[in-house]
Amino acid sequence: MKEKSLSNRDLAELVVSSMDKRDFTLYEKHVAEDAVLDFPGSGTIRGCRRIIVFLKAMLRKYPELKFTIENIIADEGWAAVVWSNRGKFKNGEPYSNHGVTLVKSSAGKIVLISDYFKDTSFLKRI
Repeated sequence: MKEKSLSNRDLAELVVSSMDKRDFTLYEKHVAEDAVLDFPGSGTIRGCRRIIVFLKAMLRKYPELKFTIENIIADEGWAAVVWSNRGKFKNGEPYSNHGVTLVKSSAGKIVLISDYFKDTSFLKRI
């Protein structure tokens, strides 16, 4: 049985909810093999596998990190997720941020993820 394609809105929500759950099982099924992640301070990461490895490594810096989706704006082929997060660094210091993740999809797969943050001071730690 063929898996149902997700809407642009659903794909964008999946990106952030996967980070929140620290589970990339479903994420991997909906990201194109040649997808691109543009992440502040890390540049461009190409390929589904490399993106997942990067995200898992980044999350290890935060033993606690909870994302809240505040809004999703979706149009044909594009969606923007407005989010906030709160947690702790490995050393126990509190962390919080707000941002937007842009997600471009094509043929039911995520092909581009680009993150924008209000506070980029955390980049010195990763």
